[in-house]
Amino acid sequence: MIHTDSESTLTSKPSDSPIVRNSIPVRMLIACVFSCILGIVLMAVTAHYLVMSVFICILACIFITTPLSVKGRISIEAACLAPMLILCFVYTPISWFTFDGLLGCTPYLSILFLTIITLTYYRKIQIFVLSSYTLLILGLTIHWLVSWTGEGDKIQIINILAAYILTAILIVSIVETVKRKNLKINKLIEDISIHDELTGLLNRRAIEQIIVKQESLFKTEGVEYATVMIDVDDFKNINDNYGHHLGDLALKNVAECIRKSISSTDYVFRFGGDEFLIVLSGVDKVKAYQVCTDIQKELHEKQGDELLITVSAGYSLRSESLNIAELLKLADRRMYQAKKR
Repeated sequence: MIHTDSESTLTSKPSDSPIVRNSIPVRMLIACVFSCILGIVLMAVTAHYLVMSVFICILACIFITTPLSVKGRISIEAACLAPMLILCFVYTPISWFTFDGLLGCTPYLSILFLTIITLTYYRKIQIFVLSSYTLLILGLTIHWLVSWTGEGDKIQIINILAAYILTAILIVSIVETVKRKNLKINKLIEDISIHDELTGLLNRRAIEQIIVKQESLFKTEGVEYATVMIDVDDFKNINDNYGHHLGDLALKNVAECIRKSISSTDYVFRFGGDEFLIVLSGVDKVKAYQVCTDIQKELHEKQGDELLITVSAGYSLRSESLNIAELLKLADRRMYQAKKR
């Protein structure tokens, strides 16, 4: 059965969802603070005041961007990117000319910066920063080789240059390969963790992120969405009379019928036991009701006239509720009212 009666909503406040932050940029930011403090002390002792001023600028940048990130005005990745750009495109050329270019410490630091960029940033921004920084290093190296007047062994200089290039390429390639494998493994683990093993549907872990996405569209663009609660009728009797194997098959059949009855923009979850939750995007009452009847129709056609599995359903629209918690409660309450009928 399907329950559609309108009911009064509660006035409970919506719960704030926690903001999950990327731990790698955070750790990089903390390491950058300590490194800058150490750099300021060392440059002051060795009287390299220009390099010291760069470290001071980086610290100032961190102290400006970090509070903005905490307040949610910019992302943690953006907060980390700003000091990284100063390190790459300001500190590198200054230290290159300060510490004897290819024979100084800057080439080793540039390999470290290349590694951090590869490890921390993704997609287009990584390619852009890596390409720009590589061109900068290439230009500095060519300028140093052209203007170098030292009398050192040219073979040694060539060996240093070759080792520098080879080390940079190998480290970046290895880090990128490991990162891609880790991303694939993390994606696989995430897919397993948010999917129900029996039915293949999304599980309760995935509900929050989907609901938050729909809630954002509802508040910013006015896109209506609905939740549908579905419960298999007398599921305990199916398990008791026919065994858990047939009970599992019943749940799989219901899941398959739900999949066939919703669009590609909708989501279905195994809410727990014999309960299912559907999130319908961009719908009204007519469409929500139609989805419920389509599911029951699919079940009937799948089983024939000797109907073994029936379900009860209740839906609620977001505009009927003050918050997400009340939205789910309303759909659940209507589903149980339908079941009692």
